[in-house]
Amino acid sequence: MPAPRVAGVDEYATRKGRPYGALLVDVETRRPVDLLPDREASSLAVWLADRPGVEVVCRDRAPLFAEGATAGAPQTAQVADWWHLWHNLREAAERSVAQHRRCLRALVLTAPETGPEPETGAGAVSSGSPWPRRCRFVPGPACRRPLLAERRVHRARPLLCDHAHRAPGRAPA
Repeated sequence: MPAPRVAGVDEYATRKGRPYGALLVDVETRRPVDLLPDREASSLAVWLADRPGVEVVCRDRAPLFAEGATAGAPQTAQVADWWHLWHNLREAAERSVAQHRRCLRALVLTAPETGPEPETGAGAVSSGSPWPRRCRFVPGPACRRPLLAERRVHRARPLLCDHAHRAPGRAPA
């Protein structure tokens, strides 16, 4: 089998709790190429060194895969795969919104309301949040427990985003 031009690498486990290995995929054909017994940099380096036709290594941001790709095929371009890019971007955005929740709430509460009135019937549930009920940044009651420790840390920290506490168009005090 010829070496893939674009090789993707990610870890895998045969079952939960088992040791991890590395899965190598031909990104262009979307077919598995090889399984490495571990996820060590040296194993990936040896695999890449034996296949000089690899031009691009598509990987997650794990340092072991970066080291292995650099050691085994220094001429290859290393790129992050789209899933990990979007996943990392989503996590960073959620952390940022969670850290600045009070700042954002102050902005929303000081902004003039232009939308329709919220439902106030028997089925309406008020959470005290300016965000829609199904908004990903405001988890439901079942998801709030793990965030309690994070909130305590946030309350203990001084707010560094004083710009967000003033209404839009107002000069800083």
